[in-house]
Order: sequence, then structure tokens, then C-alpha cells
Amino acid sequence: MSLTLSSLCLAEVTTSQAEFLVYAKEKVNKAIKGGEVWDGPTTGPNIVRSKNIIFVASDLRNGGVYGVGKGMSEAIAHLDWHLRFIDGLGSAVRQGAGIRKAIGFQPDAIVLGGLDAQRHKDILLEAKRRGIIVIGWHATELAGGNSEIGLYMNITTDPLDVAEVAALLAIVDSEGQANTLIFTDPNYKIASIKADAMAKTISRCEGCELLEINALPLDEIAEKMPNAFNTLWNKYDKKITHILAINDLYIDYAIPSLESNAARTIPLPQNISAGDGSKAAYKRIHNNKFQFATVPEPLYLQGWQITDELNRAFHKLPPSGYSAPVHIVTPDNIGELITRQKSGIYDPKNGYREAYLKIWKPQ
Repeated sequence: MSLTLSSLCLAEVTTSQAEFLVYAKEKVNKAIKGGEVWDGPTTGPNIVRSKNIIFVASDLRNGGVYGVGKGMSEAIAHLDWHLRFIDGLGSAVRQGAGIRKAIGFQPDAIVLGGLDAQRHKDILLEAKRRGIIVIGWHATELAGGNSEIGLYMNITTDPLDVAEVAALLAIVDSEGQANTLIFTDPNYKIASIKADAMAKTISRCEGCELLEINALPLDEIAEKMPNAFNTLWNKYDKKITHILAINDLYIDYAIPSLESNAARTIPLPQNISAGDGSKAAYKRIHNNKFQFATVPEPLYLQGWQITDELNRAFHKLPPSGYSAPVHIVTPDNIGELITRQKSGIYDPKNGYREAYLKIWKPQ
């Protein structure tokens, strides 16, 4: 499993620039090749029969939430479980009502697709009191369980690892001379965690400079990004070599400004997203236009993992502890993703489906 930023803090941080660049290149190359070999669980309990699961989605229009739900549907098609969906439609009120509605059906388990578990902890604790297993996807900032809010397990790629690899790519691409701007949303703890991790990684590079962390809320990007971009560009006198953003949306709304600079033959920064992996981002990377890289989640795999973690919970066993390794999509590997993955979703070809089926239904 790949090394996270939190563990790096315990490592030697006074190595020379050359040694650090060697480390950065190794970490980036590993992330580019990531997911080729299954490194998840290979043992576990046989599948429990006849379970009813309700997937409460933050918003099924969200590609990530939809992809995880589709992965679960695919996995459960091999079982005799029943899966039902409740859509929160992007409203915290409707999401809370959706959880209450799910509890009313008395299911064996509830899956939170992109909901903030902390916000709904009182309802989740009621589910726990009723013996309902609750598993989240992106329901808290980090992977792992939280019994205090009634969460058996939260599934996500390690955000510290995602942030570190995104920043390391900027360092490697610039040969240790990156002048970096970071975009984040101060309203979300996970966004601040990722931005701080990217900043700390850049600070480890002796020849690099962190120009600024720009706090631009996601719900204000469409309105404020053009002015924010132009102000920052003028402020740093075209010094910016790399832009790091917590997700692809920041790059989406920077495109008009980037196109304007390109028309004036102004050198453009390399843009890297520490999250998402949207179809628009893949297209930009494939066309080598306005985006250099993104870090996607293996959504279908995570849907299968949720199913496996539920089965472990039904057996009253601890979670597997697995977290998918970080994978970064760049011009070096985008061609394979475009040609092999017609869905536009990063789906590692490492045999995870077969591995889980072997655990559940051993021959």
C-alpha cells in the first residue's frame, strides 16, 4: 500500500533535493501504473443470504455517487440481496429525510453515498440502535469506521495520498522548479485537508515555491473564477507554472481564462486536479489541452468493496481495512483509459471482481 503524507512526516525530511526528486519520481510512476495488481483482501467470510440494502445518495446526478451505486448494483447482481436507492437530490434536508425513510423500511444495512455522516449523526445513531449497519462512501474525511456517529466503515481513497501525489507530479514535471497555486474550498474540511497536504508537499521541494492557497468556494466558482484567475495571473506576473486544485471543477471554470491567455500566446500553467476524474478532465488530458492530470476514484471497485464490507459486518467481523491505492491519470496513460473504459470511469483491470467473488463463493 502506498505511503501517505501522514507517515512521511515521521520520515527524514532533510534529504537533498536530488534524493527528494528520486522519491517523487518513484511515487508518481507508481501512481501512474497504479491498480494493475489486486492488493485488496483475498480472504473473508462466505456471503450471507437474503439481505436488504438501501443506498441513500447525496445526489444521483453526481457522477461519483452514481458510479459507486452502479458498482454495488453490479456486485449484488451475483447475490440474492435486494438493493434499493433513495435520492437526496443535493439537499441536506432531503438527504436527512432519505435516511429516516430508509430506517423506516427496517433494512439490514444503509449505504451513504456522498452524504456528510457528521451532519446526520443523530439519525445514524438511531439506525445503530436498531441494529442497522451503516457504511459510507465519502461520508467522512478519511477512510475507516466511526462508532461515535454510527458508521461501521467509510470508503474513500486516502485524501492525503491523493494530495501528495498531485503535488509530487507538479514537482516532477518541473524538475523541482514548480511555482504553484492551489485552489480549495474553505467550507469543506476534506478540501482544506487536501490543500494543506499539497502545500506541505510543495514545501519539501527546495527549488519550488508555493505562491498562494486561494480559497474559492465551489458554489461560487462559476461567478468568481474568471476574475480570480486574472487577478492571480497579474499578481504573480505570469510566474505560475502549475495549478493544483482539489477537484476538476476549478479547471472547468478556468478554461475561458486559459483560452484567452493561449490566444495571446501567453505560456499556460500545467493544471492538476487532486480528485474526481471527470469525462471533461479526461478529454482535456487526452487532447493535451488545459489539463495535465487528475486523480480518479475507482468507483465500481468501491461499490464492490462496500458489498464486501457489508458482508463482514453481517458476520460481526471488523472491516477489511482496505483502501484502494492512488492512481493518477496523465498523458502517459490516458490513451489506455480512453480506449478500454468506454464508461469514462477509471476501472482498474486487476481482477478485483473475481477476487471478491472467490471470497464470497469459494469453489
